[in-house]
Amino acid sequence: MPAQSSGADDARGEAYARVVADALDGMPGLGRLLDVGCGSGATARFLARMLPVHEVRGLDPALPDEVSGVSGKVMLARGLLDDRTGPDWHEFDVVVSINTIEHTPDPAGFLAAMSARLRPEGKAVIVCPIATPANCELLFFDHLWTFSPAAFAAFGAAAGLRVSKTLTLDGALACFQGFVLEKGDSVGEREPAANPDDAARYLAAWQELDDLWCDRLDTLGGRVQIFGAGQMAAVIRAYAPRTWARAERLVVDNPADAWDLGRVEQYEPTDHARGYRTIVAVNPLAKAAIAGRIRRDGGEPLVMPDTIQF
Repeated sequence: MPAQSSGADDARGEAYARVVADALDGMPGLGRLLDVGCGSGATARFLARMLPVHEVRGLDPALPDEVSGVSGKVMLARGLLDDRTGPDWHEFDVVVSINTIEHTPDPAGFLAAMSARLRPEGKAVIVCPIATPANCELLFFDHLWTFSPAAFAAFGAAAGLRVSKTLTLDGALACFQGFVLEKGDSVGEREPAANPDDAARYLAAWQELDDLWCDRLDTLGGRVQIFGAGQMAAVIRAYAPRTWARAERLVVDNPADAWDLGRVEQYEPTDHARGYRTIVAVNPLAKAAIAGRIRRDGGEPLVMPDTIQF
């Protein structure tokens, strides 16, 4: 993802850093922080600016060469947590992991490895996709788990950690959740479990999307373009391939920030007078706003059904 759009990666890193910083507000002794699965290091760099820490370490098995090494308070390294056994990789005040645990085959083991790097009074902050309502995170082949709060608390308990705070994210991060964990036994009320029927309905809506859009395009006629050239466009390419094949091009407001998905051009309101029908390939949270804009420009937008809400 960082290789596709560095600007979007920085914005995402800053947004997650603010979530972590808010979650740790008021915690004393914020000296050393470890970011496990740090991606490009964007979140780690923003955390070094936002928090009163004297050292931030980031670790990722696919860390880009150009960002590895030390810069100010931040040290980024390529590798796996299990491979870092020296004393410099222990006794952290905070261990952070953003959108990594869902990729791990053993969530309890992953949390236990994080716990082993914490000081006795330290905290872990984990961000991962929500389970309810079902969302596009279910569509990524390398997401092995979708966590309800109950499931996450159970994995934490198996690792000797208790959830001390649950974080509700909003805005562009609305389909993610956060947890603050501390060492100790779980206490308090049992968290609700996810409803598997919700996920089944959501996946069925995606299964039907290609037929829905192709039938609509057959009725409308005309040329086809796709508004959007990021993650959601890539998902549509995978799950609505016949619709994708009918599109001549992708259009966006800033082509320089587009993923490498094919022909990309600047969106122009005059496109619609040239007979284009426009597939809206953006985060479903923004689909209504983009569709309204296209209609005001005189176009015919095709949007995801309301059953695809995130």
